[in-house]
Amino acid sequence: MKHFPDVIFHQGFKDCPCCLFIHGLGMSLSIWTEPEKTGILTGKFPITVLLSTAPKNVDISKQKEPLIKAKFSIAPSIKNRLTTGLKPRTLKTVFHDLRTSGYTVMAYSQRRPASDCMTLVGELELLLKHHHQLTKNGIIFITHSRGGLVARKAIELLNVKCLALITLATPHHGSNLAKLAGSLSGISRIIYPFFENVEKGTARSTIKRITELLKSEAIRELLPESPFITSFDTSRLATIKTLSFGGTDPTLFTIYRWREDRIKGVMTAEKLFSIPDILTSFVPEGMLPEELKLGKGDGLVSKRSSEAPHTSEHHNVALNHARILFDPSVRKTVSSFIRTVC
Repeated sequence: MKHFPDVIFHQGFKDCPCCLFIHGLGMSLSIWTEPEKTGILTGKFPITVLLSTAPKNVDISKQKEPLIKAKFSIAPSIKNRLTTGLKPRTLKTVFHDLRTSGYTVMAYSQRRPASDCMTLVGELELLLKHHHQLTKNGIIFITHSRGGLVARKAIELLNVKCLALITLATPHHGSNLAKLAGSLSGISRIIYPFFENVEKGTARSTIKRITELLKSEAIRELLPESPFITSFDTSRLATIKTLSFGGTDPTLFTIYRWREDRIKGVMTAEKLFSIPDILTSFVPEGMLPEELKLGKGDGLVSKRSSEAPHTSEHHNVALNHARILFDPSVRKTVSSFIRTVC
């Protein structure tokens, strides 16, 4: 397809609706189909950085060269002793579950993933026109983060036969993180030294691009009081089945440093800092938004904002913004919900 070179679909049950997957800001269809190939932080690091768990001690008593090599680092180019922890071995999403179960599924990469939402609605309109035969039995939107807002605006403005909307960590009522752009700039003074061995310019350019993204129009329109967020007509959602999820663990990633204990013959991992804990040094007291508070947000979206208007069913889960995509219990709930629609 000319406008959408990256589209993946699988024809399933003949009379079932099409399960259409929409990714979030800066992502691509790979977040659904091949998560291991998806990059974050402007594409410099794999998404597994947001999914890692605390590293275990490493027995070095029988090693001739006890120092931990690059395989324990957050990226192959880093030769020091830093790590984000243990990465998951496999990643599966609802896309894999539904395809295996025989449903018709389709995922696409937004042509301009960092653009404003109305531009993305225009892209989606072209996609639906091109694949109208695949969606003639209706559509079940399955979305992550800002992708849920794109789907909602499409349901509102386009002639879409939507049977259900499923949103994972979508900021239905906006997100306050854009207000922190100025405060976040100071983080580089602490983070940058830990990346001193990265290839020249990589860490500095990554931090710069993240800051630029936080100040972009794509982020500003997600503010709770923005014209875009306040423009939604929620009445349409009252006519379809809706399932929404919100996360309550704001820890996005943690950086550890390996310490060598020659007496015990082990390498242990010492926690250096985590996001969002490090933000408390830069955000004025009382200004830390719910998105970054334990029990109230997933690191990017608050649980309050993640609840879709007129939702048929809503679940808050102890996961961060990325983990919610891969959690087995979330996937099981989504699959069960879809069976009630088809």
